[in-house]
Amino acid sequence: MSSPIDTPSSRSFARAPRRRSAAVAVAAATAAVLVGCAADPAPDDASASSPASVEIPATPVGEQVRWVMDEINGDETTDADNIETHFDDAALEQLAPAELQKVFTQMQAAAPWTAVAYDGVETQARVTIESEQVTYDMSISVTPDARIAMLLFAPPQPERTPAASWDELTQQIDEAAFTVGVQVREVDGEVLYEGGDQAAGPIGSVFKLWVLGAVVDAVAAGRLTWDDELVVDAEVRSLPSGELQDRPDGTKVTVREAAEKMIAISDNTATDMLIRAVGRDAVESAMVSMGHADPGANTPFLTTRELFWLLFGDPDLRALWGGAGDDPEARRSVIERLPAGVPDLSAASAATPGWRDGADWFATPDDLAAAHEALQERARTEAGAPVRDILSANPGLAFGDEWTFVAFKGGSSVGVLAGSWYLEREGAAPVVITVLARADDATTLASPAVALGWAQDAAAILTGP
Repeated sequence: MSSPIDTPSSRSFARAPRRRSAAVAVAAATAAVLVGCAADPAPDDASASSPASVEIPATPVGEQVRWVMDEINGDETTDADNIETHFDDAALEQLAPAELQKVFTQMQAAAPWTAVAYDGVETQARVTIESEQVTYDMSISVTPDARIAMLLFAPPQPERTPAASWDELTQQIDEAAFTVGVQVREVDGEVLYEGGDQAAGPIGSVFKLWVLGAVVDAVAAGRLTWDDELVVDAEVRSLPSGELQDRPDGTKVTVREAAEKMIAISDNTATDMLIRAVGRDAVESAMVSMGHADPGANTPFLTTRELFWLLFGDPDLRALWGGAGDDPEARRSVIERLPAGVPDLSAASAATPGWRDGADWFATPDDLAAAHEALQERARTEAGAPVRDILSANPGLAFGDEWTFVAFKGGSSVGVLAGSWYLEREGAAPVVITVLARADDATTLASPAVALGWAQDAAAILTGP
């Protein structure tokens, strides 16, 4: 998916002590893994079938997965400078480049490795890799500046058992190590299933649905066209996920290109460019017109750059934001005090969940169902003609062939994972499925498939055997 996960971008950081444990675990787990590799040499049978590879997505974590795969399939020792380029400084404090060189060299002894399964969001993933000798799960996460924060090779985790009924789904939700709510609602308003916590919670990048709605409204009003050009500059440059943050000042993209990147790859810079183009007030108005029951929870409406400052910047400003509660003027005064540019990411490894201090965007499953329905209504207008293509470019998860159209937006932040889908099928009303998860301990959400897989289960239950 995009992100679910998706951070404004999809990212998950443990508190500092847990971060150290994860970094150290790279060496310990890999050493155990490689003893097995060395003890069982590859067979000489050239006719042995090769495993089928899986596509690695072009996300921040996906790019690092590609680099790791290249290194463990290489013939030469990984250059130490190259390791320092790809790994976060905090991770290298716990595992020196020389130790990582040994890890990669030992992995090369079992090459070639093939990625045969991939489960991830924008900045964290679990990749199942196979050689002729052994199979491992490679768990990897990256910082907001796309450097490796954690790398772990370990025996594959057991397959997730899909819920085959609503009762089984409820039981799995109730047993989760984090707070989560799952809802399935027909577009005509009938709730087909509710499990877990249905209260308002943090949604990460799912807020971008309201930005897209505001863009359509601006096009309908004649204030904007899909072909208008927007400019990348320091005022809107944000942190990953996405790609526009890496473009030089003066780079131009059309409104439609920015909207496509905002939804399909959860591009944060594209999002802030669109918010600037339509205006913060316009996004707040769209949130109201698209059915949010408590718009004050997101007023004033944060840009992604502003949220990054609250998460990774001056803790006093974060405390002021949290203390402002539902007072929009007090919150505006905090926004006015945020520095220009983006925060130094050196503090990111110790970041704690910001949602507890109100640093995120918030909604209920009902609010997100209303947002999807409102976007589909806009899609039937001339101004909203591109909306269905934009929303369906990245379905987030694979659903069955019974579903003829899937629109998706996911999101994640520290201790936050969210997904929202609008699905259509022949002979039945469209449905909206939402999964909203949050945790005080971000590590409990390290495997997105555990929570987001419930959306697949719900869709399968609906269509039957």
